Amino acid sequence: MTVVQTVLVFVGIPAAIIALLFLAVYGKSLVRQPDRYRPGKPWTFGPSWYVPHPEAVVRTDGGSTSTTAVGGASGEW
Repeated sequence: MTVVQTVLVFVGIPAAIIALLFLAVYGKSLVRQPDRYRPGKPWTFGPSWYVPHPEAVVRTDGGSTSTTAVGGASGEW
């Protein structure tokens, strides 16, 4: 065996395996950047409210909302 063949076997094959594992784990995020807010960037997304149970919010005819949920220690959110 020549020195080149030895280097390819003992360095090239492990490097190729590590590169394949790296691409399997991080490949998707390298290609497509997530569309999310980063500190320091302007806020370009629409306003939204977090409502864990939307069925608890009742809309009235006038456009106002009321809730049927009761909080507190009873846990009926």
